[in-house]
Amino acid sequence: MDIKNFIMGVATTSLTLVVAAMCWMFIYAIMDPTVDDKEVFTIVGPAFQTIVGGFIGLITGIHIGKKKDEAEEE
Repeated sequence: MDIKNFIMGVATTSLTLVVAAMCWMFIYAIMDPTVDDKEVFTIVGPAFQTIVGGFIGLITGIHIGKKKDEAEEE
């Protein structure tokens, strides 16, 4: 395993764990009768957008890296 694959694995695992934790906390907050649901959506919305942006950046970086590697081989 080279360093690129290791870093990609760590980044993917980290982002996946963050999304799983956010989903669990979101469900917990929605089920808790003492928490205002409107506030939960206000807080969680931007957080999900940030994490999804991280995933898109990771996928884009992988795609650009493959193109760069292919160009160097030619």
